[in-house]
Amino acid sequence: MTAVIDTNVVGYLLLGTEEFTDESRACLEKVTTPLAPAHWEAELTSVVWMAVRAGILPAAEGPVRLGLARRLGIESIATTTLCQGALLRAIEAGVSAYDTLFVELAARSACPLLTFDKALLKAFPNIARRPRDLVGG
Repeated sequence: MTAVIDTNVVGYLLLGTEEFTDESRACLEKVTTPLAPAHWEAELTSVVWMAVRAGILPAAEGPVRLGLARRLGIESIATTTLCQGALLRAIEAGVSAYDTLFVELAARSACPLLTFDKALLKAFPNIARRPRDLVGG
C-alpha cells in the first residue's frame, strides 16, 4: 500500500514517544510504498536537533536516529510541483504550507496521508488519517 508519511509519524517512532510509538511502527510496517515531500528530511533533522537540545537524546545519538529514518525507505518527492497546490490548500484551510505539502502529495498520489497532526486531520478528513486507522488499532 502507498501512503504519504508525515514527519511526526517518523519523529515519534525515532524518539520512542510512548503514546505514539506502537501506532507509528505498525503503520510503517504495513505501508509498502512510503512517500513524503522532500522537506520531511529537514523537518526530521530539526526534530532530532530539538530532542538533543532538550536532553531527550544524547548528541551522539542524533545522527544514528537520522540513519534509522533513512532506512525506512521513504521516497522523497521534490516539492517543486507541489508548492502551488499546497499554497492554495494552506490558504483555504488556514494551516501551514509546510503541512499542506504532505496533503498535496497525498491528493496527487491518490493515497492517504498518515499523520498525528490534529489540524490536518480536521481540515482534510478525506485525505489525512491517523496511523491507527490504517492498521485497525
